[in-house]
Amino acid sequence: MTAVALARGEPLPDRSSTYTDPDTGATVHQLTSDASINHSFFFLNPSFRPGHDDQLGFVTHRGDKPQICLHDAQTGGSTCLTDREGVHAFSPVFSPDGKCIFYTTNTAEVWRIDLDSLSEDCLATLEGAGLGEAGASPDGRYIVTACKRESGHGVYVVDVEARSGRVIHETDMKIIHPQFHRADPDIIEYAGDPCPRLWTIRRDGSENQCLYPSTDKEFFVHESFLGTSDDLIFTVWPYRLAKLNIHKRELETVAEINAWHMASSIDGTKIVCDTNHPDIGLLLIDPATGAYKPLCTSGSSNQGTQWQQDHPAGADVWSSIRGEKGETLSWMEMKVDNVYGPQWTHPHPAFDVAGARVVFTSDRTGTPQMYVVDVSQ
Repeated sequence: MTAVALARGEPLPDRSSTYTDPDTGATVHQLTSDASINHSFFFLNPSFRPGHDDQLGFVTHRGDKPQICLHDAQTGGSTCLTDREGVHAFSPVFSPDGKCIFYTTNTAEVWRIDLDSLSEDCLATLEGAGLGEAGASPDGRYIVTACKRESGHGVYVVDVEARSGRVIHETDMKIIHPQFHRADPDIIEYAGDPCPRLWTIRRDGSENQCLYPSTDKEFFVHESFLGTSDDLIFTVWPYRLAKLNIHKRELETVAEINAWHMASSIDGTKIVCDTNHPDIGLLLIDPATGAYKPLCTSGSSNQGTQWQQDHPAGADVWSSIRGEKGETLSWMEMKVDNVYGPQWTHPHPAFDVAGARVVFTSDRTGTPQMYVVDVSQ
């Protein structure tokens, strides 16, 4: 029987529930329950809606295509927001004012959903390209995403007000996960894949700089900004959580722990991460001291063959799964990637604005669902 896609505005029959984590005693809320793939937004784009503490965005695949939804903890119900084909499942991001969600499609479009009216409009299209996940500038004026087209890989910036986009940088090196500085809309950090990993560029395309000359002997991955500071946090997989100031460029160790995906609270006083090989659950880390403590178990299957290694996937790995045309691929471009994913088997934890709750995904029940865990102070 073929699954039927949800209609825009359609309520979801999911029922939320609450349980106590058996290892830490933390209160955990399961927000989705359908026997299909349901996951939070990418960890760089927290699922919590700004200005609406009890509303969270997520993506469901129950209609055989990714659809963006909104959960309301006050009512315990969820609503489908999109019925468009080709939504990039890990692309959604809330605007900083919480009024809309931006996302990309497999036809290289950048869309905006108004969360009051559910009306949508296309802000820009990059013909002949593929796009990654969206990232919003702290003032909400711009959207950044990685792009790939025949001439190479690049950083694509969309001016929301002008409704126009421009490739500000293009290179032969694969580019993934661009993100704005959390306090400066003129600074964009992006990842070179596989290495050198850490780069910054100004929004106008000037001052493209490699921050650290990492090699394929060092598995740098999953960088994000520490609060609104100039420090990036990331893993040197699987050995340690590290940080690097984008101006001083001196590599520092935060904690000798197998932090996997990590995100900080907006005030930069705490970091949450998931773990893998071994999975010791979600951890809370003090970035000032490196001290850490368990938050809760995730129960996620944490799939991906490369996470058993201490180096990025090389050309030999990608050549074994490359498309018929010989394209350079990453997990963003594959329906199911078993090298670094599937991504919905990873927790991808992220804080709310107050740093009081953490959203994550887990397939502990057999299918991926979205959860929120309360953070005890």
